[in-house]
Amino acid sequence: MRKVLLVLAALGMVSFWGLTPGLADAGLPGGSFIDVPRNHPAYSAVQDLLSRGILIPTAGGQFMGDQPLLRYDAAIWLHRAITNIEGKISGTDVSPRLTTLENQVRSLSSDLNRLSSDLSTLSARVNALQQSLSQGGDVAQKAQLGVVLGLTGVILGLAALAWLIFF
Repeated sequence: MRKVLLVLAALGMVSFWGLTPGLADAGLPGGSFIDVPRNHPAYSAVQDLLSRGILIPTAGGQFMGDQPLLRYDAAIWLHRAITNIEGKISGTDVSPRLTTLENQVRSLSSDLNRLSSDLSTLSARVNALQQSLSQGGDVAQKAQLGVVLGLTGVILGLAALAWLIFF
């Protein structure tokens, strides 16, 4: 008879514990608080901090968001957050990402050098055309210079427009 009473009491406690929202998962990261409504503006933030183990429900599964924050509680929460961040940073290997970034910088540097060389060549050609025009060049050379200068203006204008749009 005693065993039956103990089993019934245990089943009653388990069913009460399991049917009470927030009580069954109180103290466990990823649970929920019974006093934070889903439509509250802070609900998602509270749930996120709970899932990360920074906030832990009270024994009754409550957050008690309307209570003042004690400096002791703030210290505990900050300590948990810092420990959480440090754990993620220390376990992260950033060397592959650094290698990728270094390669991208090298590629951009070589592209910049190539563009600088192309610009120097174009500048030399324009100077040569200007010299030939100043020495009495013919109409075809003047037309060629006009086309080159016009295309250069269009290219520089498009480059400036692209720079404004993408950077």
